[in-house]
Amino acid sequence: MAIIGSNLIQIAISALLYALLFGINELLFSNLSFSDGVSWIFLPAGFRLVLTLLLGLNGAIGISLSSILLGVFFFFSDDLLTAILAGTLGGLAPYIALKLVFKNMALDQDLFHLDGGKLLNCIFIYALISSFLHQILFYMTGYTEHFIETLGVMLIGDLLGTFAIIYLVKLLIKLAKLKN
Repeated sequence: MAIIGSNLIQIAISALLYALLFGINELLFSNLSFSDGVSWIFLPAGFRLVLTLLLGLNGAIGISLSSILLGVFFFFSDDLLTAILAGTLGGLAPYIALKLVFKNMALDQDLFHLDGGKLLNCIFIYALISSFLHQILFYMTGYTEHFIETLGVMLIGDLLGTFAIIYLVKLLIKLAKLKN
């Protein structure tokens, strides 16, 4: 029973933190938006990867739930299916990337065994998976007519956002270690 409670807490914290960073990104970079859901800088992409690195499936579920709600209330209020699919992809993409890149590697909570090369591979694979799957969905549902353009912008935005967040987290970890 304690494990279920712990999992639910991790999912809820992931969902809340993701929604918070999504809002911060909107405040900071809304003028860099290319189209609905596609931005030249998307910090939440990096946070998706960090939450999934730290919390695994619980992080991915929290991201998906938060993304579904954000989609329903801000982007796809008249299209529940697209909100659910886009939100699910938001949490699923970093989880798939982790499973592909770190399939034989057990990551612990402090990410001590995280290899820089594998992390870079994971960032690129994640950004490709996320932007490609989202843009296929948006093209098929009519939210974009320019698949290649929006794919390119979303890929760049996801990469820039992910690198920014990953290196911010690395800096925070180093600063925390200096204090100890």
